[in-house]
Amino acid sequence: MIEVILFYAHAVFFVYIFAKNYVEVSTVSAYLSTIFVIIIFTVGWTFSAFVIGLFIPEEGVTRVLTKAAFSLGLLTILELIFYKFYFAKGKPAEPVY
Repeated sequence: MIEVILFYAHAVFFVYIFAKNYVEVSTVSAYLSTIFVIIIFTVGWTFSAFVIGLFIPEEGVTRVLTKAAFSLGLLTILELIFYKFYFAKGKPAEPVY
């Protein structure tokens, strides 16, 4: 169940990034940003599954807390930190005269 919730959150994020870039920048930027996020998701999930596999047994801790749930949780936390800085639009610096 945890895996489904995290997959759904990622799907909503994919649509959000596409829509945001489509409206603010262009269609090409929307597609490229979405592809970038999908690549980060797939590669990140592979690495997080490897790292979690060092600590969690293959069958998981319980029926709900599986190895996939832990790896997707770790991936989601790391993605939140990364995307906060990558997609954040800061205020432009004021020119100093």
